[in-house]
Amino acid sequence: MSLDIGSSAHLYRGVSLPMHVASRGRIAPKQQGPFEHEFTADSTLITVDNTSVTIGPSDRNAIHWHQLAQGHHPTSGISTTPHYERAVKYATWGGVPGVVYVINREGLDQCNVREFIVADHVPNPRVPEDDEVILVTPLGAPLPPSLIVRVLDVAA
Repeated sequence: MSLDIGSSAHLYRGVSLPMHVASRGRIAPKQQGPFEHEFTADSTLITVDNTSVTIGPSDRNAIHWHQLAQGHHPTSGISTTPHYERAVKYATWGGVPGVVYVINREGLDQCNVREFIVADHVPNPRVPEDDEVILVTPLGAPLPPSLIVRVLDVAA
């Protein structure tokens, strides 16, 4: 099978080898449930471009929440990038070997997986060079295995 690494038909997700093993090769969000968030009138609103968030729970708010600090603000979205090299960076973060999942972007609709291009919703993405695309499955389920085209081992 030929794989065009630079093709826009694919998205990539890099994870460390221990993370890959622990998940048994599944790509799942950190949290299950709907992809939405509701900001309140506390300090969280100050850190967001409040012209871009909405009143009440919404996926737009979830995109902003996902961007603020992914480790501390889990969502039911899955971070991906259209750039293989960026996925390799995340896979080998900390000098460990990892894997890069190659995801069939063209098959997302058939599997009811929504995609949100972060730059279309957030004026200043946290890591602009990632060109992050958040994938959202129904109710935060793992990404359907049929969308994973290939798993590539990458060295640290």
